[in-house]
Amino acid sequence: MLYVQKAEYEWPGANNAPRFKPEHPVTKLEGDRDVFGDGSVTILSTPGHTPGHQSLLVKLPKTGAVVLTGDAVHFRDNWDNRRVPSLNASKEQTVASMQKIADTLTKEKAQLWINHDKSQRDGLKLSPEFYD
Repeated sequence: MLYVQKAEYEWPGANNAPRFKPEHPVTKLEGDRDVFGDGSVTILSTPGHTPGHQSLLVKLPKTGAVVLTGDAVHFRDNWDNRRVPSLNASKEQTVASMQKIADTLTKEKAQLWINHDKSQRDGLKLSPEFYD
């Protein structure tokens, strides 16, 4: 099952071609989604980079809560200064999504993982190591 925001699913690809295979099972979301119903994995709607961008809140037994930002935040400098890359679909949505992530970090006492930030990534465990 593919969980994707409806806005992302309907956003046209190159030459207006569909970006997803219509025969693939899909659940089109309009907002956040608790994937398993127990709060352990929650899809966060964080539009801005694209109209239906998503981030992920994962609650691990030992590590605690982690927010995987995807492309909602590109680098630590973007986060610290609320800078929006020029190629993002919407500056306003990006800033609002950064605030949503900040609120989630506070509420869940979560770690922020910025996927493209090399200095942060260099300090994280990489496969075959893992977090639990």
